Amino acid sequence: MKPPAPAVGIPFFEPSAHPDAVFAAGAEPVPLRLPAARPAGGVALAREWVADATEVSCADAGLDALLLASGEPEELFGMLLAAARLGLPAVCAAPATTPLSAALTALGFGPLSGDAAGVVTSVAAGIAPGVGPRPSGLLDNFSLANALRAGVAAGGGPELLVHLSALAREAGVAGFSQMARVLAPETRVAAPAWLAEHGTPALLASLGDSLHDVPTVSGRLKEGLPAAPPVTDGAQRFVFVRARASGAEAVCRVPTGVPGVAGRCRVFSDEEGAVRAVHGGEAGTDDVLVVLGCGPRGGPGLLRLDALGSAVGEAETGVSVVTDGLAPEGAAGVWASLFSPEAAAGGVIARLRDGDGLRLDLDGGRVRTDVGSAEFGSREAANVSSGGAAGAGYAARYARSALPAIEGAGFR
Repeated sequence: MKPPAPAVGIPFFEPSAHPDAVFAAGAEPVPLRLPAARPAGGVALAREWVADATEVSCADAGLDALLLASGEPEELFGMLLAAARLGLPAVCAAPATTPLSAALTALGFGPLSGDAAGVVTSVAAGIAPGVGPRPSGLLDNFSLANALRAGVAAGGGPELLVHLSALAREAGVAGFSQMARVLAPETRVAAPAWLAEHGTPALLASLGDSLHDVPTVSGRLKEGLPAAPPVTDGAQRFVFVRARASGAEAVCRVPTGVPGVAGRCRVFSDEEGAVRAVHGGEAGTDDVLVVLGCGPRGGPGLLRLDALGSAVGEAETGVSVVTDGLAPEGAAGVWASLFSPEAAAGGVIARLRDGDGLRLDLDGGRVRTDVGSAEFGSREAANVSSGGAAGAGYAARYARSALPAIEGAGFR
């Protein structure tokens, strides 16, 4: 008697061809539509909500494995968090030649072949030899270091660090934030055109001995990697800056060759005010836009400042941005984001005022103000609300307990 086909769960928001591909590969697809409505907030809040929704949808569905697919990092990492909680084997399908795809492949969940349906069917049926596909068998310091290096090399920004940190915390892997402080700045970023031409396998090969040969859903990571062609460097780099006295820090993704920036602060309590200033011609090269209230608690959920990124790019003023929120992917100029502690938690960023001098020493890894220590220490922090923390709803519960961004911005 022929054994039943393995059941592969496919959580989704939008219909796709994945169920047909899984069926053609010999497994039984189990599509699981996730509710479209979600709490208003940022990318970390969305990730946590997707994780909970996916866990509930998959828990009692009798699944042998999961095929996880999305082009949005917060959705795909949310689904992967759920797979880790459930202990189900998972294979990820992300758009090719993207930082998301590079990170998940290096982490061990994205097959180098690109055949996610075929790999998940083999995993679900238990016929993939020598493979430890469950999340607990794949997530460790080595695979997370791979994901960090590959994602940064592919052009990933600070959002990637946040989601990987959350995954490390879920897996019980300690020390990821410190790993990020070391590995992200030292990783070369490939030019987008080079990545588009050569693809993720060549990118992984270009990492050389710094890439660990970890187990993946389809074998050892280094099996079948091509010879690495010469890499064309991109125009961005990662820098962590820290305030000497307070220990506050921010993550910068900045143009290569820029040693630092300095200017006078223009302080805004939300993104909308900063956008109006840029559109109104009130922000120039000598200004540093300081945007508060966008962090994990203030957002809530870590707001990505897409509108401000578009406004700054269109204005071409060269203005710099410092925020406790998240820089958008591909943002022009110098952005210092994920400032921690955030304003809603009483961080020193909330003591900055219009006209204060602020310098980001990118080569030295320092952030400084020209305000005297006595005056700065005596200032009251700006009154930044904690993202609607009152109440019993999902977003309110999150806002009251959210971890700092560099620690993953998940529930405490």
